[in-house]
Amino acid sequence: MYKRTLSKFARIGAWKTGLRFAFFGAALFAFVACSDSPEKADERLVAAFVEMRVAEQVYGGETPFSRIARRDILTKYGYSREEFIKSVDKVLDDERRWLVFQVAVTDRIDSLLGIPKPKPEKKGKK
Repeated sequence: MYKRTLSKFARIGAWKTGLRFAFFGAALFAFVACSDSPEKADERLVAAFVEMRVAEQVYGGETPFSRIARRDILTKYGYSREEFIKSVDKVLDDERRWLVFQVAVTDRIDSLLGIPKPKPEKKGKK
């Protein structure tokens, strides 16, 4: 009986987590979609940011391989370490930029994973 109760709680917790994620995603989409002048994210910064996070996951935080990978990524995208940190801080300081940046990062990761982008439905005659 104890195992059955535990799994029931686990299922409820997973459902609540999924619901929170869906709500946050919908709120994020609504905020970005309803903004006055939607700003585009810097694609170079997005690509560099995603690759830096992937390198961090693959090689760890402070290993020699991770330092080499980070240096190569910054060189590939034309950033110095200081310029990259400054660019990311600039995005972090502005809530609107950050939301647009996060959507662009998510889209970039989805494209790398091969997840198709949802196509908006066309309104009109059928």
